[in-house]
Amino acid sequence: MKKELGILLGLVVLSSMFNFNVAMAQSSLLFEGYLDKGESVFVGPLIVHLARVQQAMLDDGSLGYKAMVVIIKDGKPINANYTSIEIPDPQKIQHLLTNTTFLNAMGETLGYNMTDPLQYGQFLMWLGTASQEEIGEAVFKTIQEHPELGITLEDITRTISFPTFQQIGENETISLNVDGEKVTITALQVYPNGAKLSISGPPGWKASTLPAYITTWVEAPKSVKPGDEITIKVHLKNEGALEARYVTVILSPMMLNMNSNGSNEALAQTLSQSGLVQSVLLPVDSATKYVEYIEGKEEKVLEFHFKVNENADPGIYPLYVNVMYSIGMGQSMEMIQGFDYFGITVARESDATFELLDVEKPEKVYPGQDFEIKVKLKNMGMEVAKNLLVKLETVQSVDDMTSILIDNSSDQQYTSIVKTNREVQYTFRLRVKENAKTGSYPLTLKLSYYSGDAKDEKKQDFKFSIQVLRKNQAYIEVEGVDTPKSIEPGDEFTLKIRLKNVGDETARAFSLKIVPSEVQVQSEVTKIDLSAIQNLPIQGSQSISENLQSALNDLMKELAKQKVDAFLPVGEDNAKYVGELAPNEEIAIELHLKASERLESGVYPLKVDIEYLSSPDDEKISDERVIGISVLGSEHLIISKVSTSPSRVLAGTNNVEVSLEVENIGSGSARYVILKPLPEKPFELSETSEQLINLGSLKGGDSAKAVFRVNVDGDAKGGNYEIPVEIDYRDSSGDEKELRVNVPIIINEKPKVVVESVRFDKTPMQGDDVKIYVKLKNVGGEQAENVIIEGVVKADQPFALGKRTDYVGDLNPGKDGEGVLELSINRDAIPKDYTIQVRIRAVGDKESGDDNVYVFEDSIKVPVKENLKTKGNLGKAGILIGILAVLAVVITYMKRKR
Repeated sequence: MKKELGILLGLVVLSSMFNFNVAMAQSSLLFEGYLDKGESVFVGPLIVHLARVQQAMLDDGSLGYKAMVVIIKDGKPINANYTSIEIPDPQKIQHLLTNTTFLNAMGETLGYNMTDPLQYGQFLMWLGTASQEEIGEAVFKTIQEHPELGITLEDITRTISFPTFQQIGENETISLNVDGEKVTITALQVYPNGAKLSISGPPGWKASTLPAYITTWVEAPKSVKPGDEITIKVHLKNEGALEARYVTVILSPMMLNMNSNGSNEALAQTLSQSGLVQSVLLPVDSATKYVEYIEGKEEKVLEFHFKVNENADPGIYPLYVNVMYSIGMGQSMEMIQGFDYFGITVARESDATFELLDVEKPEKVYPGQDFEIKVKLKNMGMEVAKNLLVKLETVQSVDDMTSILIDNSSDQQYTSIVKTNREVQYTFRLRVKENAKTGSYPLTLKLSYYSGDAKDEKKQDFKFSIQVLRKNQAYIEVEGVDTPKSIEPGDEFTLKIRLKNVGDETARAFSLKIVPSEVQVQSEVTKIDLSAIQNLPIQGSQSISENLQSALNDLMKELAKQKVDAFLPVGEDNAKYVGELAPNEEIAIELHLKASERLESGVYPLKVDIEYLSSPDDEKISDERVIGISVLGSEHLIISKVSTSPSRVLAGTNNVEVSLEVENIGSGSARYVILKPLPEKPFELSETSEQLINLGSLKGGDSAKAVFRVNVDGDAKGGNYEIPVEIDYRDSSGDEKELRVNVPIIINEKPKVVVESVRFDKTPMQGDDVKIYVKLKNVGGEQAENVIIEGVVKADQPFALGKRTDYVGDLNPGKDGEGVLELSINRDAIPKDYTIQVRIRAVGDKESGDDNVYVFEDSIKVPVKENLKTKGNLGKAGILIGILAVLAVVITYMKRKR
């Protein structure tokens, strides 16, 4: 019995050994260890990535953790199961809403009477303000209630597929067949933040953990104001196991591509809400930091200091974190580059404006790989954004073929309304072509929308890149660009481009050529006036006139745009050549250029083509680069459209309103414009006038109106005068400027009539009537028309005017005329000199536009003499009266005596 048992045990042992040896011949333990959530391990041609760990119900009914493991080969997940669903297609719905028959049916479905113009207009207003969900529900309801339209739900939906991955718990296994080889992945332990995995596969495969790999995140203020100095902290962490050497971090408004030979379009600054690239964030010290090495799992924090341009327009401005480092040693040393992106919000404008909150994309992709990019946007403005259209575009290379393909079903997406402070997220599906070369390939996210009730469409662009890795080769990178501090439209300048071969091989037969780059400029537009339509005898003619006029003027403005070459070479060929450029070698190339005279302030692209041969097989590499050149322009402020109220300024007039326009006829901007009137004699600033007038900001071609009031000295003579004004502002570079200009003012002449001399027809005596001949003279600078003289006698004066007024006629400047007054002097007037007031009325020169009535006061002296003749007659009459009185007394006495 014991012998049989021993034989049986021997067989079992031999069988176990035999089975073990067979298993070892077929499969070998390649890796057993811990991976944190988000970490990866390289196993042969596979990348095993622990995507996430989450709580789940286990097979035994208890609550535990399961791990999602993504296995990638040649850039594609090979353990994904794809599920398809039907979702509404925004493009199909948008196209359906352009069908008038469907719109009528939709309005009827919602209860509108579409034959009533008022209700039809109300339906269109609802359509413009309804949310995307409301419009979708109305479309589905219309299709269901109107089968006669012949539209089904399948006509407005599309099929999408999304990957799902098997989640495994402890002691659960994923089995795969990879190129005929069996691979198994078993979760030995699963905990909240990671898992212990066991990976088995062919004995010839090798496993290795992630080498040096640097990740970044940025600590920066979300909102700043023009003129602020800000600190940006860049946090670096080496997630790999090996040392990262020669780490260089550059913060710049352009993407610096160290390993790219594809098309690249990196502008110097991002686009603002107005559509022009602006120079906004300026480094205070240096935008480049260097760290010699970062050990595995080690963290570093680098600080950068920037100043916000004083003249920055409100908006969202990006900065790119460019990280370059090397892994390996000696000939196996490899250069790695990474990008990060964040936005700085300058102020906050009232219009709708979007900030790119997040771009979720792979760090690296490989030829033939399918991948997704998710973007998250937020409306940072104070208005809702309507009809938001988001489109992702690639930049094509010289041969009109792009290496990054975007799925047509997801390249543009639509949202009807995005309220303020609301976020929206979009997903785009892309693929790398199999023949794609190593490089950083830029993508442009284009936004178009309407802010609130505005009629003009707003546009924003955001740029980021996808890095494609292939084999080692030479790669020429633009290290930097040196331009003059100030370039104005029409200027000739020298552009210095610093280049470096950051690749691993030598570049030969290098050439750099300037490519003509056209930009749109605005030409002069003559506005269309359709106000006559308002008089047509039809309902709503005024509204039709205004809407049609606005639409036509917008169309004329677009049609008036022209394309011009932004920059052209001057006095030399448009190409530069270099024979050979070794790895890490730097060169500087100078180009002599002229900026177009029609450019406005902004940053404009200069395209250059780069071609060279890369060792060791002399592969031809062609690349197109875009360099942003800042053209600030020069402001030129002038005074125009000067007017006064009253239009004729006369001496002695108070509160004369001086109206003018300050116009910027230059190409640059003037900001914070303040106007200060500085009147001099014969003017003084009125108490009711503004002392300082704020005109805001004036871009090229803009103007602003200013009004102030002055008093005019009564003794001012007619003629041309000037009132100095001081204009303070900041130019496009943020420098403070002061300008003194003179406002022309004309003080008009007026007539002035005075009494030049007086004569009498006889000497004025008591009891006499005399004629007074008054000689008048016009001592003013303007003709006095219809001159009338009037005498004025006071009640206590011993006179009476027999002829109070007299017509003198017209008096030219320097001419005289005579008027006659008749005066009756009382007999009891005391002999002395009397003063009589004279009032002179005249009308201004009507041919000169002066129809004012002028009244002048003057006086004349009347010397009244004693009338001796009248006095003698009075004496004789007194004696006669005395004699008669005596006779009367004698006669009376004689009668009584009798």
